[in-house]
Amino acid sequence: MKKDYKNILIIKMSSLGDIIHALPSLYVLRKAYPKSRITWAVHPSFAGILPGKPWIDEIYLVDRKRIRQLSYLREVHHDLKARHFDLVIDLQMIAKSGIISFLSGCSERIGYQDGREGSFLASRPISGPHKKGHIIEQLLDVMRYLGCDVSEIEFPIHDYKKELSQVKDLLQKEGIVGPYVVLVPGTRGEQKKWPLSYWGELASSLSERGIYNVISGTAGEMDMGNRIKDMSPSPCTVNLMGRTNLLQLAALERLASLHISSDTGPLHIANAVHTPLIALFGPTLPDRSGPYGNPDSYVIMADHPGTKECRMDTIPVEKVLKKALDILESDIEDHHGTYYQPEQPVD
Repeated sequence: MKKDYKNILIIKMSSLGDIIHALPSLYVLRKAYPKSRITWAVHPSFAGILPGKPWIDEIYLVDRKRIRQLSYLREVHHDLKARHFDLVIDLQMIAKSGIISFLSGCSERIGYQDGREGSFLASRPISGPHKKGHIIEQLLDVMRYLGCDVSEIEFPIHDYKKELSQVKDLLQKEGIVGPYVVLVPGTRGEQKKWPLSYWGELASSLSERGIYNVISGTAGEMDMGNRIKDMSPSPCTVNLMGRTNLLQLAALERLASLHISSDTGPLHIANAVHTPLIALFGPTLPDRSGPYGNPDSYVIMADHPGTKECRMDTIPVEKVLKKALDILESDIEDHHGTYYQPEQPVD
């Protein structure tokens, strides 16, 4: 019989892609416990993507810079214990999430099966039928254990209607007057990066065909965007590096006709908003962390995937371009019905 939990803490503090992967678990948990209070512990830099009510009642911010300070840990313990959680779900299962789980003071603490860095000492790992499957399903196995119905894969993110309008205005100012492709060259880990020269060649090839392409990423990646723009000086290539927050990024992806990137957080945002996408994989394998639940996702693999010999430069630009043109030709006319089209063309 399913227990009637009243006050639940979810711990998933980082990173962007990992948090997106946990959202289907939030979806089924809320469906199973519609009257429970749900709190989500997260680092401030990723809090903006999390939904508010009815999905989450409170977002608890954990300062990653202070997490090793004893005085801060006492503060966290006081804060969390005062909330009287009757269930803690650690969907991260590493040392820092284990610390937060323990400091909650809750007697029932569970987590997903991959308990690393001693986190299994704080939260009981839950194994299920997808122990070796996609990370989304591994996390959902915890929800299955709790008796949740896992018949749907949904990604409840924060409402971004306001950001849709902001992004439309931004695109108009940049001269984008029709369907566009989002290019995200950055990712954590040099080994996962597709060569910058390949991105420049892809942007240039799209521009030569009159296809708008938007380079997206963080302010810290601005140099990459500038270098790609140098390789593709056409007005069809627009560099928006560092000019969108998380919700504006979600809006940018939602309005796009296609997303192209390697294994990175924005890929999973594009997947969550059901934008057609091309994912470039190599050192990491899509079977565990690739796009999931999106019928319009396509994965292109580097040679020797999942090994030390894998090199992303073995994915040729021509292969990515061909797949992009195939997707655009078949889908660009009716994708979402929401891509940016200004009332009057921009000169």
